[in-house]
Amino acid sequence: MTIQWTQALAVGHDLIDRQHQELFRRLDVLLAAMRAGDRSEIGRLFDFLGAYVVEHFGAEERFMRESGYPGLNVHKAAHDRFVRDYQELHKLYDASGASAAVTIKTQSWVIDWLQSHIGRTDVALARHLRGDP
Repeated sequence: MTIQWTQALAVGHDLIDRQHQELFRRLDVLLAAMRAGDRSEIGRLFDFLGAYVVEHFGAEERFMRESGYPGLNVHKAAHDRFVRDYQELHKLYDASGASAAVTIKTQSWVIDWLQSHIGRTDVALARHLRGDP
């Protein structure tokens, strides 16, 4: 199973949508590397994605602060929780390798979280940034 960004996940903000697309591309490569057991690629991708989500979340949070977004604290808390959970997942991988269980957990957790977060939380942010009611 692959993880792919689709137009249905577009929030209508160019930078946010481009960053989401890149995130999905890299996550798909990570999952493929995990299924193949390519430890050198997995480690590199875990590190890249950890840094990339912090960069992406930082951009969203900057937009929220600059626009006076009323949901900033709740949205930022979701970002912070994702970063903590992602770091724990990385530690689990480091401890046990690319086992089927870790691969499945990575895939299901990331897909569920991204679809839920983008579909609700980021859509609301993009609507605010566009000035839509």
